[in-house]
Amino acid sequence: MFIRTVHKRNKSSSKLYKCQQLVESIRTEKGVRQKLVLSLGVLALPRKQWPRLSKRIETIIKGQQSLFEETTEIEELARKFAQRIIQKHALVLDCDGEHFETVDIQSLQNYRVRRIGAERLGLDFFKKLHLHDCLKTCGLSKRQIEIAMLLIIGRLVHPGSERHLHSWAQHLSGLDELINTNFDHLSLNSLYKVSDLLFENKTAIEAHLRTRENDLFSLTETIILYDLTNTYLEGGAASNPKAKFGRSKEKRKDCRLLTLGLVIDSKGFPKISQVFAGNQSEPETLLNMIKTLHQQDTTNTTKPTVVIDAGIATEENLKALKDHYHYIAVSRKKFEVPDTENCIVLKETKQNKVEATRICGDDEVVLYCKSNLKQKKERSMQGRLQQNFEEQLSNLVKSIHKKGCTKRYDKVLERLGRLKEKYKQIARFYQIHVEEKDGFASRITWEYLKEQADKRFSGAYFLRTDRTDLSEKTIWSIYIMLTQLEDAFRTLKTDLQLRPVFHQKEHRSDAHIFITLLAYHLLHSIRCYLKQKDINISWRKLRERMSTHLIIILSVIMGFSVKH
Repeated sequence: MFIRTVHKRNKSSSKLYKCQQLVESIRTEKGVRQKLVLSLGVLALPRKQWPRLSKRIETIIKGQQSLFEETTEIEELARKFAQRIIQKHALVLDCDGEHFETVDIQSLQNYRVRRIGAERLGLDFFKKLHLHDCLKTCGLSKRQIEIAMLLIIGRLVHPGSERHLHSWAQHLSGLDELINTNFDHLSLNSLYKVSDLLFENKTAIEAHLRTRENDLFSLTETIILYDLTNTYLEGGAASNPKAKFGRSKEKRKDCRLLTLGLVIDSKGFPKISQVFAGNQSEPETLLNMIKTLHQQDTTNTTKPTVVIDAGIATEENLKALKDHYHYIAVSRKKFEVPDTENCIVLKETKQNKVEATRICGDDEVVLYCKSNLKQKKERSMQGRLQQNFEEQLSNLVKSIHKKGCTKRYDKVLERLGRLKEKYKQIARFYQIHVEEKDGFASRITWEYLKEQADKRFSGAYFLRTDRTDLSEKTIWSIYIMLTQLEDAFRTLKTDLQLRPVFHQKEHRSDAHIFITLLAYHLLHSIRCYLKQKDINISWRKLRERMSTHLIIILSVIMGFSVKH
């Protein structure tokens, strides 16, 4: 073997460039010819050291020992190129029936140890959802579909940024072995280009997944759950007009946000999604999302029930929903607390008891619900807020009697206003009096309205619905399905690492979120399939167990030749 330099011309730019190739001389009917063994790219190694490199590659492939040690640079390059040659020319032995070979155990070496367990699981459900056919219909080439598989299954198995995924695909994963391709020369730019293509075909892909999941799991779209969450971006994101400061679910007030609106069915399968600005008002998004779903899913002739939380359930939204949908929502409007003696028990366990009373209106039903577990949680929040707020008030009182601290009446009122804003959940149940003397605050007193606060933190809430045909238990059970949406958001953010978003451009950030949702389709399909088999295990634990499945290329001397 020896290394030669070849000159090639780029077809698109007509630019001439040179690279190195490892070749070997072979004798043919037409004489001696040079056979290409491996393209080496552009070698930074000095030309005079090329013979040593080619010699070392040959000794590694043949399983021989070198008489003299090579330099670190030559040794690393030789092993790198030798592994690529071994992988390229590896043999697949037929294991059907008996097969015996004489091998030299001392010559056994492992090359390219890769994980394939979770990758195989993700690939199986990628095929079950017919995503390959969908992407082909969208106009993606064979290579682009392979990269799309890497993006989606990689987010499922080893979530992270595209740069992180690129390294994982080339050094840890055996996904390319499973789909009969090679990611060793995959460029980072190709990942970005395919992610853009996936997002450009978002509507078609979501429509395909809705239809396929309905067929695969016999879904009926009688219940629609809708809510929003947000994720934060790293960096300034100056090129993203949607990146805005807002109320972060993760308490990241220092970062700009993006808001994700998600519609799922009663089984937890996503239907449509949309990315909004980080400071998006929740009620304004509902009608747009529902209208989009109604336009895209014209085959659904039933009148589904939309389930929403109090943040979205404005009077305007509920009125607009009545045209095509039923609704069940947490009420924003305050009602009088009914007589609790006639409450119906909806659920009773050792930990919790849920009771409800039905209040009938003209064209809707109002359900008063009270939960012991929710009451304990809210009372715990009440106690913590009360303690923290009163500590801050006590510090304010001490400051007006301490030398060097602000005592001016107007400044003390400003400090008090900031405290009320910070603890607004509990501050409205306090009557605070600041006494003034000669333009200075002389005394601060307060009274806690415990009875009113206890009503607010009682664990009670009102549900509103136009489904007058449903019983109290059915209405409550449908509302509780919103926990599936909360679980979907939790899975997106933890198991699939929706947060943070590192991209600075709008279309790249939207594509990152969409690919995470595609990975969630695979994840939720896997969970539903396992649940049908009475297997209840979290994706994180399943992924850990499947990571023990490996694919290994072995090099061994069989008889008088080296086999890989």
